[in-house]
Amino acid sequence: MSAPLTAQPLAASNTLPGRIRQGLIAAGVCVACWGGTLVWWRVSARVPAPREWMTLLFGLPSALLLAGVAGRAWIARRAAAPAAATPAVSARPSGAAAQPVRAQHLAILATALRSPHGDSAEELAAVIADNKARPDLDDELVDGDGGPVMCARCPDARDDALREDVADWLAAHGIADPLFGDEQWRALTLATAVASELAGRAAIEWIVRDEAAPTLLVLPLLPADWSAAQRDAAAAWLRQTAAQAGWQGEIGQAAVDADPAAGIARLADVAAAGDGSSVTLVVACASHVGADTVARWALDRTLFTATQPQGMMPGEGAAGLLLVKSTDGSAGALLAPIVEDAPIDARRRDGARVLKELAERALARADVAAAGVAMLVADTGHRSRYVLELMEYASGGLRQQGAGVDVVRVGAAGGYSGIVSFVTALALASHYAVTRQAPILCIANEVPGRRLAALVRPAV
Repeated sequence: MSAPLTAQPLAASNTLPGRIRQGLIAAGVCVACWGGTLVWWRVSARVPAPREWMTLLFGLPSALLLAGVAGRAWIARRAAAPAAATPAVSARPSGAAAQPVRAQHLAILATALRSPHGDSAEELAAVIADNKARPDLDDELVDGDGGPVMCARCPDARDDALREDVADWLAAHGIADPLFGDEQWRALTLATAVASELAGRAAIEWIVRDEAAPTLLVLPLLPADWSAAQRDAAAAWLRQTAAQAGWQGEIGQAAVDADPAAGIARLADVAAAGDGSSVTLVVACASHVGADTVARWALDRTLFTATQPQGMMPGEGAAGLLLVKSTDGSAGALLAPIVEDAPIDARRRDGARVLKELAERALARADVAAAGVAMLVADTGHRSRYVLELMEYASGGLRQQGAGVDVVRVGAAGGYSGIVSFVTALALASHYAVTRQAPILCIANEVPGRRLAALVRPAV
């Protein structure tokens, strides 16, 4: 069982593997030249002259190595030529040139979490810093062999009184019973807490401003395996939750996408659909902590066990963001537009390269250089393929650009919970951006069907 990697600085010796590889290549060229020469002399049964053996044993390997170095330098110059034609972006744009880029950002007014290791970004960050955020053996769930399952369970995910309230409210408003299962009830319970907290904070914010409350758009990010009726019922209840929390303005709803990753990717479009002063409340939730998921994953051989170390550990949680299109100083952090890319086929080995290209697009949209990034916060869990591609990008794409980054893997702390881990990463990034006063890069490379990247920066 691998321990989660959290807030861990990258080692300074990242260039060592490259030097070893170069040395091995040089040795291989020399051995090949010498071996071929000796075989040729033995087969031809002739004694070479001094000039001949000096040329073949030393001159030929040296010429090949010099040709390789020259060719590599030529290729590097050709690859760098397009980049040289594009003006470099600064780590902290300022003045008039920075205004159009900043105008595309969304201001983060507040964040809220319900995770196995904390009910706020500050609390979760503290547990991560202490290296105490990790899944554990569960007291209730067992695998097919009767052994306990590694999972990350939220302590407040079960609320029978809330279930009755939701069922009564849905029935009173003519909404058919969505037939939520136990795991869906757990997810909705956590989402209700997050939506209530964020809507309450928004209501207080506009009371303090002494302004009329604008429209509050609720954007639920619900698991893809929920039915359309279940998504609609949950979205209706979350709007009701916002009203119960004291929001005095109109409450609208963005379209509930069957793919939660697509929903978060079009966040900027959702915010742009408002009237300019509208507030967007994003809430993501999921729960895989239940016997049904354990049985299904065990059957599919995707459950983490001693014999399947690359399986998934069940997790659950909810995470939310309160966003506005512009800020007057009340926001602590800004969220740049989210970029997305298709997932990488499991048979391919270029995950780090694709991740690098995606991150570069996110940095370009935020107008921030890689050297300005202070941290990398990802949804990555414990599965080695995703961990290795993330760390390869971090060491090659950030460290070599001069960024002394720490890496935090949300999935390693809270188990697998789908898009919730990426929204949690955005909430954590908002906290880190304010405390460190530096840009934070967020990446999702374990979300099925998507790869996502975004940058969160301090508002000032």
